Amino acid sequence: MELSPLAWFSIGVILAALEIVTPGFVIFWFGIGGVFTALLVFLGILKSAEAQWLFFFLSSMAFLGLWFGVLKKRLRPDGPDSSRDPTVTGLKGRCVRRITPTIPGEVELYESFHGIRLWQAESTQTIEEDEEITVAETKGIKLVVNKNS
Repeated sequence: MELSPLAWFSIGVILAALEIVTPGFVIFWFGIGGVFTALLVFLGILKSAEAQWLFFFLSSMAFLGLWFGVLKKRLRPDGPDSSRDPTVTGLKGRCVRRITPTIPGEVELYESFHGIRLWQAESTQTIEEDEEITVAETKGIKLVVNKNS
């Protein structure tokens, strides 16, 4: 069945909007395919129902492939992870219970954070008691710390 440009546009907008309730950023690209199909139907380039549906699926898959194959990698920030808590990152303190790469320990921050000074911590380095540390990031309710040089 041949669809009108308005029907294709509506399909595209509805599919793109469904991305709000579904994870993965996949359905959005089918919405974009629907909008592009609406444009080509409006311009009279796609006349038959078969051509419309074929273009819709091929363009949606092309947009999906372009996103996951090229654009997502280029648009990903190279800087620090935006999910890190910038208010705790960089705080300094000292180790109060030895930390090894396989066994978490405890650190005491020089400045309290949310009223707490003593935190569980982990590190990729071995940090002995009384060595100074700097908070690199949070990992759940634990701090990830580095030994000060």
